[in-house]
Amino acid sequence: MRIWKDGSARGVTPPNHFGGLEVLDVVPFAGHNFSVQVSKAPPGGGGEMHHHDTWSQVFYVVDGEMTFDTGEKRFTLRAGEAVLFDPKDPHHTLNESGRDSLCLVITVPQG
Repeated sequence: MRIWKDGSARGVTPPNHFGGLEVLDVVPFAGHNFSVQVSKAPPGGGGEMHHHDTWSQVFYVVDGEMTFDTGEKRFTLRAGEAVLFDPKDPHHTLNESGRDSLCLVITVPQG
């Protein structure tokens, strides 16, 4: 068992992310068959268009809102809403709101 109690911990800005977005591993991939991350994005923060070859990702918006772009569809999710990206689904994220966004990101390898 691992208990995570440091709610003030700061994450890192992954490659191809910008604008002060930080991702904090709550459950890292190392030793697990999934990961759980907290993604904090100030206004203007996000991630460039990319996809994952073998991972599915769920983004659950905990607070604020986050805009997603797949190259074919653009939509904004607000607190309590979620999206699932299957492997190879392209996605770009951007906090276009005037306040911080907080998302829970769950990643699961497929295949």
